[in-house]
Amino acid sequence: MRLFNVYGATKMQTRWPDEESLTLARREFGRQIAKYSRDEINDTFDLVHKERRSSNSRFEWPDIDAIIGLLTNEGVFTGSAGSLAHKIYKPENLLEYGTKAERREKGKAACADILAMF
Repeated sequence: MRLFNVYGATKMQTRWPDEESLTLARREFGRQIAKYSRDEINDTFDLVHKERRSSNSRFEWPDIDAIIGLLTNEGVFTGSAGSLAHKIYKPENLLEYGTKAERREKGKAACADILAMF
């Protein structure tokens, strides 16, 4: 288990002292973790190492929620993690598909609806 490699046995045993608590944690987070490939999970643990090196206090102890947050780009972390800065900006993905003129007309109609409220 990568958590043991990252945090060490002492912190892991402190967080989950017996087999029952570890089983409950696996049951709690198993479905969320199973959605991702091994490569995605491996890349996420590389980010966990980076966050620990940069003294991010959220990663001092094993925190599965924080690690899943890195995996899903949720939450606020140091650096660009969570901001999707590594992805190429594509404005056509912001709105529904269609031509530029169609999107412009939809935008004008939405603005008119908002102005009609006042």
